Amino acid sequence: MIKIFTVCPQGLGSSMIAKINVRGVLDKFKIDGQVETAGLASIIGESYDFIVTVEELKDSFKNVDPNKIIFIKNFFKKDDIEEKLLEKINELKKNRGEI
Repeated sequence: MIKIFTVCPQGLGSSMIAKINVRGVLDKFKIDGQVETAGLASIIGESYDFIVTVEELKDSFKNVDPNKIIFIKNFFKKDDIEEKLLEKINELKKNRGEI
């Protein structure tokens, strides 16, 4: 199972929209995954495979493994989320020997 956090500055509105769109991608491609929302401060100490967030927060994730972060331009851009998320999931599966 893949664990994903959608992160916005407060962990409320826009991260919930991202969660819905990420869940849609996982469901569309039948990928077993858990999606949760979080604010910047609440992600510290959490375990996850990926963080999906907006490019404006790039400087806030300097101490996070860049391979675990998916930066998108806008939480409403479903195509952008799908493309970048699938790319990272395929990399993860390859590294785990699942592909």
